[in-house]
Amino acid sequence: MPTVLSSDFPVHVETNGDDRRPALLLINPLGTTLEVWDPFLHDLCSHNWVIRFDLRGHGRSEGAVDSFEVSDIAADALAVLDALEVPRAHVFGASFGGMVALFLAADHPDRVDRLVLASTAPMLGPDRWWKRTIREVDEGGLRSVADHVERVLFSKEWLEACPEKAEAARAMFLRTPADAYVAGARAILHADLRDAARRVRASTLVIFGEKDPVLAHFPASDLIDTIADSEGVQVGGSAHRVIVEQPGILAPLVCDFLTDPDGR
Repeated sequence: MPTVLSSDFPVHVETNGDDRRPALLLINPLGTTLEVWDPFLHDLCSHNWVIRFDLRGHGRSEGAVDSFEVSDIAADALAVLDALEVPRAHVFGASFGGMVALFLAADHPDRVDRLVLASTAPMLGPDRWWKRTIREVDEGGLRSVADHVERVLFSKEWLEACPEKAEAARAMFLRTPADAYVAGARAILHADLRDAARRVRASTLVIFGEKDPVLAHFPASDLIDTIADSEGVQVGGSAHRVIVEQPGILAPLVCDFLTDPDGR
């Protein structure tokens, strides 16, 4: 099923693994496509039927994007699950995708089994950073902010140690249409999911990088304290895009959490 219509917007969907296994929905960070999860597939598909989709305007979810909110992408996620006839799924979201996953778990608890949140918070980054980014992308496109975004997303050590992977991540970012990125940046700027976090009842794993500057204003420890049934894992040396820097560490960790018989 390559395309699902959500509010007349075409959402590109891919599935991997055995559909008789528990469903796991992955929700991407802003400025990435569903391929960002490729390094996770081998591990995740050993226990789950993995469902991925491109955010509005990203990748093969093609179309002009005026604006959207976190709730709109959550509606897209529900449309994907409905189209695949999945009543309930584990959900793993990263960064902006984690905000969407948080919203889903709070407002549609019957649809979310276990929840994994990576590099996310109810509010992401200082407003001034997003306002500056939106202005610069409007004026000069994504290439005008690529260097700065790269320094925020990735640790200096990883950039130096993994130049080919860093170049691939940069290329994925630069393929994002400017209107889609700005729409997502505005969605993050306007989002405040603190009340939503208090309403989450799903068993939750919170993953965060030791050197994540985006979480400086709403640290992962606050999110862990807010969600009633949660545990946290800090990944040493990593910055914001921890799912790209350390998939080899995170994939088995997530599998263990999702299959733990003591979890809810």
